Amino acid sequence: MNKNGNVSVIGLIIVSLLMVSCASTPTGLMASNETKEKYHAAEIDEYFEGLTDENSPGFSYLVSKDGLVITKGSVGFANVENKTLNDTNTIFKAASITKQFTAVSILLLAEQGKLRLDDKLEMYFPELPNAKKISIRNLLDHTSGMWEQEKDEDFPFPIETEVPVSVHLSYIQKNKPYFEPGEKWHYCNNGYFVLGLIVEKVAGVSLEVYMNSKIFKPLGMKNSGLRGNNTQYKNSAVGYGVLEGNPYKEKDSNMATYNGAAALYSTVEDLFIWSEALHNGKLLSEKSYKEMISPHIFKNGFVPFVAYGFGLGIEDIAGHHTVGHPGRVYGFHSDILRIPDDNINYIFLSNVNINQLKVKGRVAEKVIEILYKP
Repeated sequence: MNKNGNVSVIGLIIVSLLMVSCASTPTGLMASNETKEKYHAAEIDEYFEGLTDENSPGFSYLVSKDGLVITKGSVGFANVENKTLNDTNTIFKAASITKQFTAVSILLLAEQGKLRLDDKLEMYFPELPNAKKISIRNLLDHTSGMWEQEKDEDFPFPIETEVPVSVHLSYIQKNKPYFEPGEKWHYCNNGYFVLGLIVEKVAGVSLEVYMNSKIFKPLGMKNSGLRGNNTQYKNSAVGYGVLEGNPYKEKDSNMATYNGAAALYSTVEDLFIWSEALHNGKLLSEKSYKEMISPHIFKNGFVPFVAYGFGLGIEDIAGHHTVGHPGRVYGFHSDILRIPDDNINYIFLSNVNINQLKVKGRVAEKVIEILYKP
């Protein structure tokens, strides 16, 4: 409606187009009608349609089985002000989904003999606390004990501004670690920020260039990369929050500050390509892949709230074993999961704050419930 309460003809057309719209792209063949019916594709679409209001930001999603797409689509606006609809090639900030890409980058270098997972941090950043004890492996599975800012005030810079690497490292350097390496588990973006820097030191190029040459280009991920703020890229979703039912533009976080921890931008189509390649042996050796998807086992009996491998969480969701990772940042939240027993991918990218869709809890849980209902 406009300010006078009148609905324009254009507005009606936009609203009619707003709900689920499957993009016609060559990425991935569609599953058979029999498979779609078995996994309740129509009900999944219906569930997604109800997750946001008209004229609001939304999301894109893709669900596949054995490399074939069960369903994919988009809901809501990529840009509310311009009335640009999301589609399955809309670019979203993927936040912590970045970590599995950084982990694979490290593992590729290890397979080439350019580093070892048990190398100590002192080989690369001797000035950091506990550098003589922390291994690359500890950074990968969040058992390093490295300090992590818990709130914006701990890292007092405008979120929209890129923080220089030297300054970022100085904050890690001046804060004591939480525990001795391997003693406990503590999720640590700073650990993956440092891992990205290790890739750069070993490879001799930026993390962005390395991923582009070893991952994005070879796989044909044409709409993925590492980024600063989203205004630099075409076809990007704008990040929003919602207050009293009204969307507002969120802070435009400059993800370059977090680099290997959270700087990925991507689409559901590209992440489908990624997941199929990762879990079907097209990126890593069998040994490296097994290490990546195996949770760290604590010899002292410590039990983390989630099992974690290298850039991947290993957890049961709706009664099914999954491997994957969620992500969140101002104005965006995301999720990518693999159900290895059935070769199912669930990919979800949203341009609204977490917990501001019409759902309680994790969207993936309800989708998996629908997939496996009798």
